[in-house]
Amino acid sequence: MSQIPKAHAVLALAAVMAMALLMASTGLVAADTAPGGDATFTQNGTNANVSSGGCASNDDGTTTCSQVQISVFVGKMSDNVSGVSHSSQVCLYLDTSTYSDATGEGVDGFTYEAGCAVDRHRETLSTGGKLSRVTLAPATISIQSFICTDKETCEPGPVRDEAIAGTWTGQGQIENSNYGSIGNDGICRYKDSLKGSYREAGFSGTVGGVDLGSDAAAWISKGTMTFTSRCVEV
Repeated sequence: MSQIPKAHAVLALAAVMAMALLMASTGLVAADTAPGGDATFTQNGTNANVSSGGCASNDDGTTTCSQVQISVFVGKMSDNVSGVSHSSQVCLYLDTSTYSDATGEGVDGFTYEAGCAVDRHRETLSTGGKLSRVTLAPATISIQSFICTDKETCEPGPVRDEAIAGTWTGQGQIENSNYGSIGNDGICRYKDSLKGSYREAGFSGTVGGVDLGSDAAAWISKGTMTFTSRCVEV
């Protein structure tokens, strides 16, 4: 099996995460767009993303793993579902899952929280040229919790506010990327394309007052992403 080049994979993850969090924050889910609910999402601008996670034993035969992701965007983002364009977006995603040490199976489902705030770049975001820097000033994001018994069955839980802040500093070589993919699940056909540049970054920041740590994976990217779905009745 061929491997997607690293720069392509990073840009794809940035775009998918931003789109998924936008959909979660606006209540858009697959059921709203299929069948017959064709959708197009586009964004053109600068992204900065960071992901950090780890696992810890509970000393009772289970292990709990958690992941934190922050995604920020400055540019133009639009979709034909809401019909609204945005000049920036800040998103936060938190995921916690517990597994059996013996079987590796999930225990008591899992919980995740997701939320986005749009059009706040004048208050909270600044960018530097040549993918050199992105700064997220202290901000508060409202995140919706979802309590899941499995990957397809989730119920909404409480909404809460979380404080976040961070700075991405570009490191190393800038790489160019041009990537596209298509998919078909029998009801909907999906197509996404990405064209832009990417640079790894160092990150310093906090979520809920907790430092994400120096081992967090971070990057800055700039370019154009388009995602389309076309669905038919079956």
